[in-house]
Amino acid sequence: MKRLFPLLSALLVACGSLETAPTTGQLLGAPTTLNMTGRALTAQAAPRVDGDVFRVRLTLQTPRAQQLPAVKVTDLYVVTRDGVWSTAVGRAAAQGCGKGCLTTDVTGPARGLQRGAVQVVVGLRDAQGRSYLLRDETVSVR
Repeated sequence: MKRLFPLLSALLVACGSLETAPTTGQLLGAPTTLNMTGRALTAQAAPRVDGDVFRVRLTLQTPRAQQLPAVKVTDLYVVTRDGVWSTAVGRAAAQGCGKGCLTTDVTGPARGLQRGAVQVVVGLRDAQGRSYLLRDETVSVR
């Protein structure tokens, strides 16, 4: 039994660390403003479909050009009436656009996405490894 306990503990810890994709309800319920280290963080997305390619320019901002919290964009989700389009965001995609601003360009296959109203949600990770969801208030695919 003493030998089995460390093995079971390791398995339970490993199971608890698995990340799962958020549900549609979690995505639609994501906040439109995050308070991170005393700074309000918002997202603005500009999605568009070009043939079979879907492009999203995502901008994270703080008011009055306050210093941007130490966050990394990890995932992008687009909730449509037909389902959820999602993709992981690579490290090289993020670009600075000022003191309180970060811009990320994400490209992926359109997979049937059409023009119209959508909800864009970004997955973020802070310096401590905590994950957050942040939603743009109103978005329309061009």
